[in-house]
Amino acid sequence: MKHPSKNQRRSEKEIWALLSIQEKSGVRVIAFCKTYKIHKATYYNWRNKYGAQIKTIDKFVPVHFGRSESEPTLFGEIELASKAIVCLYQQVDATWIKSLLQ
Repeated sequence: MKHPSKNQRRSEKEIWALLSIQEKSGVRVIAFCKTYKIHKATYYNWRNKYGAQIKTIDKFVPVHFGRSESEPTLFGEIELASKAIVCLYQQVDATWIKSLLQ
């Protein structure tokens, strides 16, 4: 007989479902693990093993000092809190812009 307080192993489908829930919710890993009663190390082991794609956005923003006639039309500009200005030459996803503001 198994110990009643010991957690059962989760199937691969359950693990994938949990990883996708965390990824889509945007909740911090620690809070997510407490909610679903998963040890933090277990969560990271699952993520590494099952290869859940965590969406990371590059923090590098190219800086252009001069403009030539061949450059595309300016779509928009964002001034960050650090007084840096980001020039957009095409429409971008809102999550990318949100990551800049953090």
